[in-house]
Amino acid sequence: MENWKAFTQNISANVGPVGQRISRGFGNLNQQAKERFGTVDADDITELPQEYKDLEQRVDALRSAHNNLLKIARAYESEGYDYPTQVQESIGQLSQQIGHSVTSWASSATKGTSLPAVQPTAAPPEVHRTLAHALSRGAASGALELGASPTSIAGLPTSPASGPSGGNLAGEESKLGEALQKFALAQDRVGNARLAQDDSIRQGFLQPWQAFGAQITVAIKARQAVRDARLHLDSWRQALKAIEAAGNTAKLDSHRQEVEAAEDKLVEATEAAIASQKAVLENPEGIKSLAAFVKAQSEYHQAAAQVLAQASSELANLGLAAESDYRATRA
Repeated sequence: MENWKAFTQNISANVGPVGQRISRGFGNLNQQAKERFGTVDADDITELPQEYKDLEQRVDALRSAHNNLLKIARAYESEGYDYPTQVQESIGQLSQQIGHSVTSWASSATKGTSLPAVQPTAAPPEVHRTLAHALSRGAASGALELGASPTSIAGLPTSPASGPSGGNLAGEESKLGEALQKFALAQDRVGNARLAQDDSIRQGFLQPWQAFGAQITVAIKARQAVRDARLHLDSWRQALKAIEAAGNTAKLDSHRQEVEAAEDKLVEATEAAIASQKAVLENPEGIKSLAAFVKAQSEYHQAAAQVLAQASSELANLGLAAESDYRATRA
């Protein structure tokens, strides 16, 4: 044990600046171990300013809130976060023909309206894995099987038509096909609006939110510098206390100088950490990111509500017409 003490005390004198850093590290670890095992009196542990300790608690709370929200919001990085895992769409529902039909219907529906024009595509560039797009494909597949035109949303013929199985389609069945067509188009628009929302959230929230997290990390590292400086100071104070108790006057001046230098370093590190933690707590970027998140959600829900309100009205009218025809055939 005596040899170990002599080794740690003489490193800085024998091996220069690198050795001094090693010696400081050993001193900090030694002091940390003593505090952990309760061999140091509480009065011998330097008390940090109350302002600093309050800021520590607030930054810890901020880091927890930041990490918890980030874990959840990262769902927007994956397109299929609401795609039903139990759904196994057929090859036909995922085919290019279905996507081409939906975009063709959308193009037909926007003609002569104030809606943004939709250009029909020869084939969709990709199959979107969202719940709304899956509903759209399922309904579109049914509409096509019931005789819907793959390029027009003008409505299904009321006269009998031949389905893919060779049977005849009655007027009521044609109205159901028309309803599925309108439903498919509405769900496709909702799905596209959701994709636009997700992109806005990724750009306006996730990216700046992660950058904000990096600033929190900087503040946490500044606190680590305070911790190291405090351990360094207390280790030298313990050494000075031992020298004074042993009556070793030859080393008193040098140890007192080390204690004073350590005190200055602790003050400097504490002031830097206080400034760093205040900066991250007062930074408006976190609030601005949340505002961008909610704005993207608001725009999506407004667009979805508008599309669904129109589809609801059209389907309700179609339902009344189908009910009237149904009763007329049975009068």
